[in-house]
Order: sequence, then structure tokens, then C-alpha cells
Amino acid sequence: MLNVCRRLSDNKHAADKSHIDLTCITHFYCNQKSIDSITTLLKQYESYPADILDRTEFIIVDDCSPLKYDVPELDLNFRWLRVTTDIPWNQGGARNLGVTFAKSDKILMSDLDHAFPPDTLAYLANHPNPGRNFYKMWRKRPDGSLYKGHANLFFMSRARFLRFYGYDEEFSGNYGAEDYRFVKFQKYQGSRQSYLPKKVWCYERTLDRQESYHSLTRDLSANTPVDLRKKQECSLYGKEYGHSRLFLNFDWVTLAQGVRRPAALPALRRYWRPLWWWRWLNPLAAK
Repeated sequence: MLNVCRRLSDNKHAADKSHIDLTCITHFYCNQKSIDSITTLLKQYESYPADILDRTEFIIVDDCSPLKYDVPELDLNFRWLRVTTDIPWNQGGARNLGVTFAKSDKILMSDLDHAFPPDTLAYLANHPNPGRNFYKMWRKRPDGSLYKGHANLFFMSRARFLRFYGYDEEFSGNYGAEDYRFVKFQKYQGSRQSYLPKKVWCYERTLDRQESYHSLTRDLSANTPVDLRKKQECSLYGKEYGHSRLFLNFDWVTLAQGVRRPAALPALRRYWRPLWWWRWLNPLAAK
């Protein structure tokens, strides 16, 4: 049996990612001197234990940065995407693109200024499918104290994200409100938001905001009326109104990708396939 399992593993397609349990999605726009803010984060993740990296995928979305650079060599499961349509403040679109390419249903979305310790990634990789739950995460200071999570950091189901159309890209082009409306729209549809346990935390990174960040202006005046209109649509028409359905409203290319071959074989679940009828009868068992 061991030889059969090993042969199956060895004969997989080179790009097969069926071993992925968690996809981490982050995006960046750098219009200063370098992209060190993203490369240092990925090099940090590259140092994590193999049993975590073998099951975790990283999707990086460059939201049309004007800088020229080479994608570094990475010993990670990763895909590096670049948006080629220059849309200011296209964070929602960048996340939509990252989720589209995710190879697991469990997704973790965060901005560039947050990072996750190995124990947190391991917990999320082992976590049951979130289903209609989506989670915030506590942040930890260097002194060990905890404080509230970031408003635009989520652990959730890719299927749930896509079922309700992801981020509304009508907000793209101007700053703000897309994250707030995303949460409200998910809640209106019955998605349940809560915090993960406090032992599962992330932390804010120290970034060089003069050398490897962006200089875009934060001005809510354009998107505030858009947000109010969508709130009124939800209030008046209900159901799935209040979302424009604008999704991947731009062009992109894949710059690089990588696959780690797991050192260990998957756990044997010989009774899983014969019990298909139980999952058919019991919707909860199919999660």
C-alpha cells in the first residue's frame, strides 16, 4: 500500500495543488523605490516549518505597481499575479483576483502590513471548513498584549466569498468603504462574523513607508455616497441588491508560480469514498 501511495504522489501533475489546505492572499502597490515590503514578508514565511509550508499557498497580487522588478526565487507554494490595468485603490479587485486563483476553500486575506506566526497558519490549515462563518483575528503587540483585529482581515470560505460576489469593484478607483460594505453585505446574506480564539493571532509589521510603500491619497469623499446608495438599495429592494456585480473588471498576468512537493504522504482515509451516500443524506457531513 505504501508503494502504491508513493507512486500516486510521484505521478501527479507538476502543478497539482490538491495538498493545499490554506491559501493566504495579500496584495501590494509600491510606487516608491522597491518592493522590499513584500519580499521580506515572503522570505520570512519561507523559513517556517515544512509541515506548514507544504499545506499552505501564498497568492501575491501586484496591483499595477509602476516599479520594475524580478520575482524572487521562493521555496513556497505560490502564485504571483500582476494587475495590468492601472486603477487607483483597487484593493477589492486585487482580493477578488487572489481568491479566484486560490487552490483551497479556506482563505486568509490580509493587507501587506500584517503577518502571521507559524502556529496561526497551522491552526487555520487544520480548522474545519468555515462554511458561512467568517472570522476576524486578534492582534498582538510586542509586549504580548492583545488588541482588536483589523477591519479588512478575514479568514473564511472561498465558496462563501464567491457566492456573494466578493468585493464590489464599483468602489475601485477611489479610497475606502469597500471593506465595510463587504462585511455588511455578507451579514445581510446570513454570514456570521466572529473572532477566532485569542491564541490565534497576527501582528502588525513595521514597514518603510518612505521607501517601499505607496503615496496614494486617502480621501473618502467619492466612495461615501456610493456606500450610502448601496445601503439604500439593500434597505429598499433586499435580497442580493446593493452589489454592482463588478468583478475582475481589469486585465492581469501571472508573473511566477511555484509548487512544493509535500515530504509526507496524505493521511489514509479508505472509508471516505464508500461513505458518499452518508454525505448525500446529511448536508452537515458534506462540509
